[in-house]
Amino acid sequence: MNRARTPATPLCMVLLALAGTAPTLGQGTVILPRPVPHPHWPRRFTTTPLELKYQRVYADITDGVAVTKIQQTFRNPLRHQVEGTYVFPLPDGVAVGDFSMTVGGKTMHGEVLDAETARRRYEEIVRRVKDPALLEYLGKRLWQAKIFPIPPGGQLDVKLQYSQTIPETGGLGLYRHPLRAETISNETIEQTVVQVKIKSQLPLTSVFCPSHQCDISRPNDHEATVTYEQAHARPDRDFMLYYQRKDTMFGLSLLTHRGAGEAGYFMMRISPRVEIADEQILPKDIAFVIDTSGSMQGAKIEQVKRSLKFCINALSGRDRFNIYTFSTEVHPFRDALVPADGDIKQAAVVFTDKIQALGGTNINQALLETLAADPRDDRRPYLIVFMTDGEPTVDVTDPNRILQNVKDKNAARVRFHVLGVGTKVNTHLLDKLAEATRGTRDYCTENEDLELKLSAFVTRLAHPVLTDISLHIAGLKTSDVYPRELPDLFRGNDLVVLGRYDGSGHHAVEFKGRLQDESKAITYEGNFAERESANDFLPRLWATRKVAYLLDQIRLHGRKQELVDEVIRLAKRHGIVTPYTSALILEDDRPIALRPARERMLHGVYGGAARRAAPRGAGGKGLFGAGGRMAPATGEAAVRTSRDIAETADAESLTLWSYDVLRGERGQAVIRHVADKTFVLAGERWIDTAWDGEAEPQKITAYSDEYFELLKHNPRLARYLALGEHVLVVFDGEVYEIVPEPKSEEGDEGGGE
Repeated sequence: MNRARTPATPLCMVLLALAGTAPTLGQGTVILPRPVPHPHWPRRFTTTPLELKYQRVYADITDGVAVTKIQQTFRNPLRHQVEGTYVFPLPDGVAVGDFSMTVGGKTMHGEVLDAETARRRYEEIVRRVKDPALLEYLGKRLWQAKIFPIPPGGQLDVKLQYSQTIPETGGLGLYRHPLRAETISNETIEQTVVQVKIKSQLPLTSVFCPSHQCDISRPNDHEATVTYEQAHARPDRDFMLYYQRKDTMFGLSLLTHRGAGEAGYFMMRISPRVEIADEQILPKDIAFVIDTSGSMQGAKIEQVKRSLKFCINALSGRDRFNIYTFSTEVHPFRDALVPADGDIKQAAVVFTDKIQALGGTNINQALLETLAADPRDDRRPYLIVFMTDGEPTVDVTDPNRILQNVKDKNAARVRFHVLGVGTKVNTHLLDKLAEATRGTRDYCTENEDLELKLSAFVTRLAHPVLTDISLHIAGLKTSDVYPRELPDLFRGNDLVVLGRYDGSGHHAVEFKGRLQDESKAITYEGNFAERESANDFLPRLWATRKVAYLLDQIRLHGRKQELVDEVIRLAKRHGIVTPYTSALILEDDRPIALRPARERMLHGVYGGAARRAAPRGAGGKGLFGAGGRMAPATGEAAVRTSRDIAETADAESLTLWSYDVLRGERGQAVIRHVADKTFVLAGERWIDTAWDGEAEPQKITAYSDEYFELLKHNPRLARYLALGEHVLVVFDGEVYEIVPEPKSEEGDEGGGE
């Protein structure tokens, strides 16, 4: 593929400049009428030399109408002044409003290329300049404006505003903004900010962002502020924000995705309103079981005392509670649960002030005494918050015996919510305790604020809304649904369920649970599509959830080959790095180990020391390989692994274990996620991991008449073929391999006229 390595003759300013841009141009950028020497890469030329320093997006969504304001700052790194064209790909269905660019106090105006004009010109330029990057923009509208000369080191400030109506289905709307900014220069953006404010007359029952990790503020049922900020990075995916508006106590939303000839993927979300009357919140019984052994001396015990007092004062007057401190023996605050009234709370604060850290760690007795205090009241959930910083050292010290004792005494299925402190905890014991009781687990390492962690941990459990939840979909076969056991639902939290489905059509989705002292059924009419190309993040998100579940099972119950095989199969298909797979990319006939975007991805269940590289291979085989037997991780690695797997199993963000771009040791992209597919680079060829390596591909020469005819009848292929000139893709049951044009003897370096 030629990417403007040598100067070319001017053609249509906007389109020729676009032809020299990066594989993805999701956001606005400045392009020049002809290539110039690259400011950082010797012997390369570029049509996009300006550096994007800041990118800020501010959107206001009011009752389904969004107004988006964009601010961008570019810098000219060249030693001479430049002039060119600013272009911005417009989302579908938007109206462009105020537009201004400021250079030296001067303001420029522009025009919009309609979709049909853009498509015709793009196809012409793709043929002549031979850059498949443009394929992604076939059929899209484009805003363009000529800019005044920018002096060396000068700055260009861009402000653009557009508005759009967001279609809603069942009250569920999607706001999407093009944010991708990968450029051939591999330059990072100093600051990227996206802030979306939502206001609605109808209550907002759910707000979530599957594309990025955001801070979501919900001051009330009618407002929300979603903020994403990142420094010194290259955004590699569009920003997607879902919200649901409905005047009900619970919001229930359904998203589906389904390719040809395969089972579908679904994601359901049940969300309680933020503003819930006190009488609608379940009164709870809660026991705080706090490790006060000698290892807690110093700053840890003081943080625990402060956070415990916060938790006591946060209890509702309708709640009941008790405190059990334990070391060599157990010391309860009261003999039984007591109401959380003013006098009792004050006495509990005094009890907390007297806590000292002394003695051993008698976990078995502490848990059994707490279970013995279970009031067996079906109308109130009984929650146990259990915090420890070590392994059992007194009385029963065998973790398996402790777990069996808890199981024998826990007929009422009390939830244990576990917080492990430090790196010396027995994660095997704590994880199994949480799993066996349908509770939650979290860990606080030495460099974290224990006071803040415990307070947040208990605050999350403060307002139970729906307990003992089950899911049923009438007349539809589902499989691989995660989480396996649905947790209780608390105010301020969502319950997200992912799975596969067979069949299609409208089916009743019913969540059942306990609300107050009676059963509650929440029913939603869901449409499970027979074919759905939207929501293409669902396959990878579902696979991430399943891999997290399988890794947890291996950690807790031992290695079984069928579980390992399934982890490897999912990792190959969806490009997920696991302890049992490693990517192998061949460059110059030498293997390159994959450098993951996060170190923790390589530790997984057993730690990274014993990973094995995959055997060499190409053509879709040997791209991922299984690791050998590995010793279980301990200490800090075990704590990190347990927390990471738990976070992955709970979170919906695609940024946790799966990335749109993974890079090799030289910084080159080696794994790309495009929509619902994963591609791995083998030599110069991008290979769809859905290919079994057996089916014979239909070969089509890039930029030929057959190539554009294929795109005309299958426009969705454009986003996959935009990867490069040599791409193998499985699409609608067919295998296509796009191969480069044969090179002439003189070569084809110019790319222009």
